[in-house]
Amino acid sequence: MRDGKVSLLSRVVTVLVYAFLMAPLLVIILASFSPTPIVTFPPKGFSTEWYAKIFDSSTNFVSGFVNSMEVAALATLVDIVLGVSAALAVSRYRFRGREALVTFFTSPMYVPSITFAFVLLNVTSAIGGIPAFAKILLGHVVIVLPYIVRNTLAVLASFNWTLEDAAAGLGANAWQTFRHVTFPLIKPGVTAGALLSFLYSFDEVVLAGLLSSAKFMTLPIRIMNYMEFSFDPTLAAVSTLLILFSFAAILLLERFMGLDMFIKQD
Repeated sequence: MRDGKVSLLSRVVTVLVYAFLMAPLLVIILASFSPTPIVTFPPKGFSTEWYAKIFDSSTNFVSGFVNSMEVAALATLVDIVLGVSAALAVSRYRFRGREALVTFFTSPMYVPSITFAFVLLNVTSAIGGIPAFAKILLGHVVIVLPYIVRNTLAVLASFNWTLEDAAAGLGANAWQTFRHVTFPLIKPGVTAGALLSFLYSFDEVVLAGLLSSAKFMTLPIRIMNYMEFSFDPTLAAVSTLLILFSFAAILLLERFMGLDMFIKQD
């Protein structure tokens, strides 16, 4: 009887938590179909005109989305190479200062974004001639690197290094060993870190806000600039599309790789 009460309480709490998390998303989605230029809930009718406005050249949301995708994708790809190499080096070898090196690689997680953005802005301004895209990309490469390093180190903590020796003994060179033995085993950590890095880079506001220019702005900055002058359901429509974009990414990840990889690495 006691177990039944506990089970019922757990279910009620679970439902309330899900409702608390999903309610704001539901409000945003419904508000995006409002026929009035003022965000209201519940909407007094149905209209899709605000979704059409997203693609209007005056809002620049499409260009901002493309810019965000380019920066996030490139920063993630660069950090996969850097982060995996760093994680393998500090995991495979034991040397003095190893812990300090790990702390150095993950230190951007503990530095306030506004502080790093201000320093990077001063440095790039002193050099001069650096386009906004390059400045934002450089900043994002630094701030998202810890996510790949930490997740890769998590799977390498239980990695059996004798497998690499066995592959080498069978005639495999260093690249073949990494491609066919090491990487398949650490792929869950690399994928998890890459996903977190991409999402963080895509949504980053502080650094992009200081380093962007009139010619190059990411989507979060376009949205913030739009909010300064108007607050209509177009913002709800953009948010709805971003919600769907996130769910689509999760579904594709589950379809081709499986979400259980995030559980296996713990």
